[in-house]
Amino acid sequence: MSLVEIMVALLIGLVLAGAVMLIYLNSNHAFGVHANVTSIQENGRFATQTLQEDVRLAGYWGLNYEPDTIRLAEPIHSHDKCALGWLMEVRRPVESTNNTNRDYTDCIPDQDYLSDTDILVIRRASSNPVADSDIAAGAIYLRTSLTSGSIFIADQDGAVDAGLEVDQMPVRNYLLLTHVYYLRPWSRTRNDGIPTLIREAVSGTTMRAEPLVEYVEDLQVTFGLDTDGDGSVDQRHDDGMSPETAADVLTVTIEILVRAPNVEAGYENTRSYQLGDKKEFKPKDGFRRQLFRQSIFLRNLSRPVSA
Repeated sequence: MSLVEIMVALLIGLVLAGAVMLIYLNSNHAFGVHANVTSIQENGRFATQTLQEDVRLAGYWGLNYEPDTIRLAEPIHSHDKCALGWLMEVRRPVESTNNTNRDYTDCIPDQDYLSDTDILVIRRASSNPVADSDIAAGAIYLRTSLTSGSIFIADQDGAVDAGLEVDQMPVRNYLLLTHVYYLRPWSRTRNDGIPTLIREAVSGTTMRAEPLVEYVEDLQVTFGLDTDGDGSVDQRHDDGMSPETAADVLTVTIEILVRAPNVEAGYENTRSYQLGDKKEFKPKDGFRRQLFRQSIFLRNLSRPVSA
């Protein structure tokens, strides 16, 4: 082969190698975009679905419809970590704080709370009843008939105490569930920079933080109030929850902002995001984001609720 032929062959090889490299880079970029979008969709849908199922059951007390007829059968102090009697606030099945953890610093330390985000609390009974023979020692239960109910902590033998027997029939046992949803600025290790949706739940005699979804940057809660009793929302309230407004809650609107796990080369997020009562968020960085919004009707709340 002559020198000219060798040079032509090298040129053709370089062109082909460049084309292959370009295809690879484009494919790699497309794969990265697809992975980010898929992650956002999966995380956002899972978070909204989890919150929706829990919020929808807020105020469900088994066979009993009136929270005023539910009593505390015995003192239960081991679960008052957030506040005295906090776990058994059956007359306030849903509440929140607005962009602060001021009322929850004992159970959500400042370093575990993502600043300027809402905290949502859901109280209810489990959707499935528990047979007397399946009661677990140390767990907190609600025992209800159609007209009354008792909250108790199961003894070490796991049996139902005689004082909790109810004359009316039918009678069912349900686990008492109190869940606190909030955002934590880290996921697996502190300072890893991955904002994560956390559910704080009672497990036996302790509170346990359950990481649910990573890369959730914001959580905002807005309550739809029915102040005139006509069965429709006439006011929206996003400044937390108080005893005065608890009786009028008809809907809960959840807004979560989810970002992609990775920065995309050549991409700049110039969109603006409006959540709840906060100012528009304009990131101007390389992360893709999506805002998920879900309005949930509270089907189990009886009205009025005594403050």
